[in-house]
Amino acid sequence: MKAIERTDRIVYLDVLRGFALCGILFVNMPSFLGDRSTSEMGRWDQMIRLLFDLLIQTKFYTLFSVLFGAGFILFIDRLRVKNKSLWIFARRLVILLLFGLIHLLFWKGDILQTYALSGFFLLLFVKARPKTKLFFGIALQLYTFFLYLSIYLYARSVGDASIVEPDGKLQELVASRHLLDYIAYHATTELPIALANTLTIFPEILSLFLIGAYLMERFTVRPPTTRTLKIILAVSLILSIPMLYQIVIIHQGPVPDGLANYFFVWLSGRTLAVTYAVGIALLIRSGRSFSGFQALGRMALTNYLSHTLIFIALIFLTGAYETIPLWQGTLAVILILSGQIVFSRNYLNRHRQGPVEAVWRAGTYGSKTSDHV
Repeated sequence: MKAIERTDRIVYLDVLRGFALCGILFVNMPSFLGDRSTSEMGRWDQMIRLLFDLLIQTKFYTLFSVLFGAGFILFIDRLRVKNKSLWIFARRLVILLLFGLIHLLFWKGDILQTYALSGFFLLLFVKARPKTKLFFGIALQLYTFFLYLSIYLYARSVGDASIVEPDGKLQELVASRHLLDYIAYHATTELPIALANTLTIFPEILSLFLIGAYLMERFTVRPPTTRTLKIILAVSLILSIPMLYQIVIIHQGPVPDGLANYFFVWLSGRTLAVTYAVGIALLIRSGRSFSGFQALGRMALTNYLSHTLIFIALIFLTGAYETIPLWQGTLAVILILSGQIVFSRNYLNRHRQGPVEAVWRAGTYGSKTSDHV
């Protein structure tokens, strides 16, 4: 393939990763501030919660997971070109796991340890053909679909209930500003729960990794035409409409945040993630640069971890947990992302990668490399 095509593809991945990072922060923000049942929210917050479920929730971890699989192929290809051991990828996952475990001491929603543990299974597919990766990716997606479908049917048969679980202990620790006790609580209570949850969701995450790996190999050989992308965009958008309609209907009922709602939120995440990915690809082909998203994407790990630090500082400075309105959190997200775009651009003018990415790279290869441009 031509060099310019490969460069364009990597730029696209950075842009899509930055775009997904923005969505991830919107998704994580309610958890940072303390989850509350939708029925307890004010009118404006309920409207925001509906928009989150329609357009954001489950859509962006789907994109991130597919991107991780695509990145796996790029990383393995580079190791092969440089004649380096493929087990360097395993070392890279170990370091990511350590980042995730440390992150879990501050916030229960970390995804890094899930990616790291699920990523080890990718090594089983290093020599697999693209079609084999796609087969197992689709099979695991179908397994996940029927799992969520059975949960949905169970909720419909016995009666649905809110899946939001307020944590009075965390509220107490934040109100009293006991940061060390807050960390200890996460270490002893939240961290084991998070690791147990990883065992439950890793088939889904691995499936998305494999699909991302397949797409990278497939499009390296034959990139999709603009016409094909437009058809995929239209189909994915049309398929999303019935699920989005169901979410709107459920939000008008007595249990807007139960298992029934989550099933359609999850299902719409499959189709809308495709819509977003293809839409951005078409916009880039039309000449849009999205340099802000690209900068965010190149420093995705640094920016992702800094989200937690910023919100931990916010809740401990205010002493407020499970009480800050969702609309205020949404404004905070917009301000944070705007600031991170400016910071990422300026930082990357002087460095090749973000600070956490530089540590990750040094640990992966076991040597120090220049980080300056």
